[in-house]
Amino acid sequence: MIIHDTHGGQLLRVGDPGQGVHLLFSTPTRPYGDDPALDMTVRAKGAWVDVSELVRTLDGDGLVEFISSLADASGSWSEPRTWQSSEGQLKISAQRSDGRIVLTWGIWRTVTESENAWYFETVTSHRGEDEMRGFSEAFQALFDGKSEVVA
Repeated sequence: MIIHDTHGGQLLRVGDPGQGVHLLFSTPTRPYGDDPALDMTVRAKGAWVDVSELVRTLDGDGLVEFISSLADASGSWSEPRTWQSSEGQLKISAQRSDGRIVLTWGIWRTVTESENAWYFETVTSHRGEDEMRGFSEAFQALFDGKSEVVA
């Protein structure tokens, strides 16, 4: 679901804030003008955690297409599927379980001289292809910068 933050920007929320950890994806930006680099902040927030990381992709690295492929019931995939950002800060693994689609989200902080590396992982469970279609549309709207709220 696309929501608005306190500064008027858009965020895509994955997961229920009242049920453990949820993820917030910021509107992607192009830090180098027409260069294919596309950055978005991913934040994992819950009662016991609040971490975020800047994720760099090359024109999205096919994230919208990956989420859309999970909504394709005709593909009837049974093996886990994965997606990873080009610089490795975000990895998503998807698998089917009891009629649901379970997504494992891994966020990595890269090592710099002044910071320590860290890794955070959380799982969200979704009602199947219809919910994945909604996420695909929401990610597409976020990448397109559309201002309407997607339910």
